[in-house]
Amino acid sequence: MAWDILAAMGILSLLKDARRRRILERRPIDDELWDWAIREHKIFRWLGSGAAGGSGDRGLLRELSTLFLAEKTFDPVGGVEIDDELRVSVAAQACLPLLGLGLEWYSDWSTIIVTPKEYDVRKRDTDEAGVVHEYDDEFAGEAFDLGPVALSAVDIEASGWGDGYNVVIHEMAHKLDGRDGAYDGCPPLHRGMDYGAWRSAFTAAYEDLRSRLDRPAPRRPRSSRRGPRLDPYAAESPDEFFAVCCEYFYERPALLRSEYPDVFAQLALFFRRDPTED
Repeated sequence: MAWDILAAMGILSLLKDARRRRILERRPIDDELWDWAIREHKIFRWLGSGAAGGSGDRGLLRELSTLFLAEKTFDPVGGVEIDDELRVSVAAQACLPLLGLGLEWYSDWSTIIVTPKEYDVRKRDTDEAGVVHEYDDEFAGEAFDLGPVALSAVDIEASGWGDGYNVVIHEMAHKLDGRDGAYDGCPPLHRGMDYGAWRSAFTAAYEDLRSRLDRPAPRRPRSSRRGPRLDPYAAESPDEFFAVCCEYFYERPALLRSEYPDVFAQLALFFRRDPTED
């Protein structure tokens, strides 16, 4: 029985690989559109040179983005219009963390909900004294458990400029984090990586950031932030700290490496890339 299951899984895998090859051959992203996406977003510049990536990674990113667009559904709400530039922009930024991971890391969800702008969410928290607080919060994006990803079109446009803010990578980081069923700031690590070293690096950095802030601050786009420090929203929780660090890893890698070198080193091991290398 076990052999039959393994054989069936092998056949399904072969069929999926064949289907993906056909997609890459017949439905590639338009050359002009792809060149626009790479040129428009500063976070892709490191792909063009050096040992960190080079032209090989740029080609791999295009393949991953092509398959991403074929396998994910974009669902507009609130009257927002989704054009090819937005779709390719999302796909390329979403697949950047997958260069060393593979598309299967996004296999447990299929839909991207696109809203016109930030949207209100009613939140309910319990403090250390057991008192329940309810309040409205504005979300630029959201990764639902075992479900879709929501992204604001305004914040998609504000992402990829190399300033530390990237709602696409942020929400994809939550999806990576939750692959093991727990949104705790620690995704399933590769064989050979040390969970103790990961926890030590991220816990120390998270506590350091919290100690330097009076309290966690609301999420803010690039135009309304000042200063070189990590986005204060990272102090909200360990899973948000991980997601923000993933943003900085690709948006401002030198800053993250300077602020929290041990965190940067762990992310470089996990993503199997170093955006600071030339």
